Amino acid sequence: MKKVSLVLVVGVLLTSLLAFSQGTPADTQSPSSTIAAIVNGEQITMETLQGAAGISQIFQLVFSQLPQAFGQTLLTTDEGKAFLDRYQRDVLDQIIDSRLMVQQATALGMKADESKVADQVESRLNQIMQQNNMTMDQIDSALKQQGSSLDDYKTRLAKSIREQLMVQALQDHVASDVAVSDDDVQAYYDAHKADYTNDDGSVKPLSDVSKSIRDNLLNKAKSDKWNEWFKGVKDSADIKILF
Repeated sequence: MKKVSLVLVVGVLLTSLLAFSQGTPADTQSPSSTIAAIVNGEQITMETLQGAAGISQIFQLVFSQLPQAFGQTLLTTDEGKAFLDRYQRDVLDQIIDSRLMVQQATALGMKADESKVADQVESRLNQIMQQNNMTMDQIDSALKQQGSSLDDYKTRLAKSIREQLMVQALQDHVASDVAVSDDDVQAYYDAHKADYTNDDGSVKPLSDVSKSIRDNLLNKAKSDKWNEWFKGVKDSADIKILF
C-alpha cells in the first residue's frame, strides 16, 4: 500500500476500529470476538489483523480522498462489507503462515543476528525520516498522538525484523541439502537451447550460460522444497479461524 502520510507509515501502531467493524463497543465484546484465529495455541487478535490489513488507513483514505458515495457503498452495503471481509481473510491467511514459520524457526532454535536487527531498525527509521522530512523527535511526537511512542515502535520493528531473519534462516535450513548437478544443467540447456541465442540466431555455448541455468534451477529447487515442507507443516497445524 502506498504511504501517503506519516499516519500510513506508522499505521500498524494505530488503534483498531474494532467497534465500527464489529458493530459492538470494543470494551464490551466477548473474548472470542477479539480473536481472529488461533495457531497452535497462539492467538491472532483482531487488532493485529486490522493493523496488518491497514483498515484504519483504508477508512481514512475512503473518508478523506474518495467520493462520499464510494465510502457509503463500501461500508454500508452487504457487498462492500463482504469485500472488506474477504480482503481481511486473505491478510489473515498471510499472518497465519507467518506465525507458523516463526513457530517452526523458534522450535528449531533459529536465532537472528542482533547487530543486523539493530542496523535494519536504524535504516528503517532513517528512511521514514527522509520520506517524511521529519526528525526523530517529530516522529516520536506523532506516534504519541496515536497512543504510542518511538520506543514502542522501535521495539515492534525490531521484533518484526528479528522474526524475518529467523524465517530466512529456517528457509536456508530446510533447503540446505538441495543441489543441482552438472547433468541437470546440461539437460536443461539441451531442452531450452532456443532460449539462449545470440542476435544472429546462433546458440550460446553452455559455458556462457551454465551459471545462470544453475542459479535458476537451484532457486526453483529450493522453492519447491520449501513449499512442500511448509505445506506439511500447515496441514498438521492446529489452526482455528474465528474471523
